[in-house]
Amino acid sequence: MHIACVVGAYPKASETFIAREVEGLRARGHRVDVYSVYQPADGPAAGVTYGWQTPADRLLRKVLPGMAVRKLTSRWHAQFRASGVQAVLAHFGSRSSTYALQAAGDLPYFLSLHARDIYVEADQLDEKLSRAAAAVTCTRANLRYLQEKYPEDTARIHLVYHGLPRTWLDAPVPPRKRAPGDELRLLAVGRFVEKKGFAVLLAACALLRQRGIPCSACIVGEGPLAHALKADVRRLDVQVEFPGWLPEEELREAYAGADVFCCPSIITPDGDRDGLPNVLVEALSTGLPAVGTNISGIPEAIEHEVTGLLVPPGDARAFADALARCADPALRAHLGANAASHIREHFSADRGLDLLERLLLSASVKL
Repeated sequence: MHIACVVGAYPKASETFIAREVEGLRARGHRVDVYSVYQPADGPAAGVTYGWQTPADRLLRKVLPGMAVRKLTSRWHAQFRASGVQAVLAHFGSRSSTYALQAAGDLPYFLSLHARDIYVEADQLDEKLSRAAAAVTCTRANLRYLQEKYPEDTARIHLVYHGLPRTWLDAPVPPRKRAPGDELRLLAVGRFVEKKGFAVLLAACALLRQRGIPCSACIVGEGPLAHALKADVRRLDVQVEFPGWLPEEELREAYAGADVFCCPSIITPDGDRDGLPNVLVEALSTGLPAVGTNISGIPEAIEHEVTGLLVPPGDARAFADALARCADPALRAHLGANAASHIREHFSADRGLDLLERLLLSASVKL
């Protein structure tokens, strides 16, 4: 079938799950055209249709935003029809899906919901859910929230984990032969924003140093809090590397070289939070045990005392205590082996694509 996938900005290093979904559907024989409202910071990608393409478009958006949106959605609607699109799949419950809904017209409309777009930036979500042929979300925690908040739409909201492709699930678990007393190598990955809780991780590293537990950390990513985090590193006198975003192969090497994956996510005052970080699922799949917080979808991947350790959000001392326990190589090996098995059993991208594909096919326009 022919699907128009509408997103906010594509591609983005922090949203690899969308790219994997697009490629997964294409591998199953579907035509997927990507429509991106904005160009990503790294510039446009080949084969993607962008919303604000010309200086005139961007000027109109600033001066007359309502007219600019109508012009954009009208243009996209015409392109959907001219190219034979049979269904529109919109990612995020924020503005990008508002544009997608307007552009879809009478085409079947599907909604994919994640985290901030549910709890902070939801835009007319009640209307979007009532209009949608189906909606999917990536955590059981999100599913419960949405079904409680929008009970009239319960039947059309489904859980679809992003999961991992076979290239990840079939890869051998790398060996991690470490001795007691070796420096504890910590790894975290994500945008440098408040909800990721990286300031808590740095404070926990300082507590480990005070306890005489040698450790170093690598925090992969970029974002608006980079300067503040680096200032914390200097103030706390901890050993932390910031390599920026890494391509997939280098990120695999980082997982293989680490001892513990850290997911110190918090819920911010405005309600923002993680869903289920894809990087957490990746890390666990490599046999890397994790320490995370017991919020949102994180406990759906980290089973406490089985695949990793869970602590309350925002508690640096509790995070440090859990990391100190992970200084034991035997515990890490036990948790890591369970983690790899758990991800292979429950987080296959194929399983999620099976359900998404059935939903799309059930309501697609037959042309």
